[in-house]
Amino acid sequence: MELIHFKNQNYHYLGGIALALGEFDGLHRAHQSLIGETVKYARENKLKAGVLTFEPHPDFVLKKRPYQGYITPLSEKVRAMAALGVDYLFVVNFTPEFARLSPEKFEREVLGRLDIRKIFVGFDYRYGLRGAGNPASLQEKYPVLVLDKIIHNEKKIGSSIIRSLLASGKTEEAAALLGRHYSITGRVIPGDGVGRKIGFPTANIEMAGDYHFLKEGVYAVIITVRGKKHAGVCNLGHNPTLNYVERPRLEVHILDFDEDIYGEEIAVDFVKYLRPEIKYSGPEALLMQIRKDIAQAAKILEEA
Repeated sequence: MELIHFKNQNYHYLGGIALALGEFDGLHRAHQSLIGETVKYARENKLKAGVLTFEPHPDFVLKKRPYQGYITPLSEKVRAMAALGVDYLFVVNFTPEFARLSPEKFEREVLGRLDIRKIFVGFDYRYGLRGAGNPASLQEKYPVLVLDKIIHNEKKIGSSIIRSLLASGKTEEAAALLGRHYSITGRVIPGDGVGRKIGFPTANIEMAGDYHFLKEGVYAVIITVRGKKHAGVCNLGHNPTLNYVERPRLEVHILDFDEDIYGEEIAVDFVKYLRPEIKYSGPEALLMQIRKDIAQAAKILEEA
């Protein structure tokens, strides 16, 4: 897949494109369905499958909600789009000036620079100044497939509800909407060595992107190291008992694992929230709780 940071130039040289439009933060089941339809149509009609999205998120630029990061930062989005079979990911720099484009200008100055054969959008897609453009206005100029809302437990699958679930630590419910576990990727960096000193070494993760706010606490997780999955338990928080840190830190203990992975990129899948972070009376009380956390996580992951 080719990542293209959209510029004011003609992209017709790329050939005919089936194009999905949207922000796609989360790449949840509804997004996957829309992109799947795009890729399928492209393959059947000997076209390229493209996705056009925006960075930063329009909600942040337009101040529609407080900044809390992304369910799927751009680095994750690139990986996921490639896995879905997308040929071109077009990223448009979303600015206050860009937000003032009328629907007609957006069609002319963005869509018009591509050789679009068919457009794929969700039922609630809006574009242009104050969201005046919609699927119906697109259909005046292009063949358009409009994907209807997808329902799960009587609610529309959408990024907003997933953000709320993550902020509440409800990772199992979020996974049902995402179609996968919520995951954070990052590089293992040196820590303070406290975990190893007390018999439970941890990998400190420097996150690869600006991930959405997740409830602090202890989770049962699956860690992918060098392409292999391992059971584990992680703490997201401030380490209140030993070596308090001001900024929340993500640390993972990988079960039955003792290899040097400093500097390597690993992925952490959040399976189940176990408990909030607690300040214990001392190391012994903390060790007792860690043993309980590991046993609980191992049981959950064995049954998952």
